[in-house]
Amino acid sequence: MTSIQWVMRLEVVDRSGALARISAVCAYWAVSLRLIQNSEAAVEGTSTVLLGFSVPERRAALLRRHLRRLGVVRSAELLRHDDPRLREVASVRLTSGTHPRCAPKVQVTALDASGGHLLTGPMQAVEECLGELRGSGLLQSVSRALIVP
Repeated sequence: MTSIQWVMRLEVVDRSGALARISAVCAYWAVSLRLIQNSEAAVEGTSTVLLGFSVPERRAALLRRHLRRLGVVRSAELLRHDDPRLREVASVRLTSGTHPRCAPKVQVTALDASGGHLLTGPMQAVEECLGELRGSGLLQSVSRALIVP
């Protein structure tokens, strides 16, 4: 199982306290966030916030419904981790001299000679590759970003 089962894409009014309100709702529903990512939206005064978490489907739906009621949230879309629209980019640092072995769906690009690589592909495939690297003890560090259309 991947570490992130759901991704919620929120369009949020860009004002102070918005993320605090979203966090409070997540805490109320006992949802531990494994990924929080925000970016500028195409519309002035709004931001796109991505939340990654793993909970049962019923709780994910309740969380979405509760978040949509917040005045700072304009829209909330819930996506499964295996949704083909979800793409992930991960910059990894491995133990020296190793090369990641990932599924063919994941593009691996060497960044430097000291174990830096860029993994790009469907979120589920990149997450599985990261899980294997963690399990093998090869992963020293990782930074990742999701791309949601």
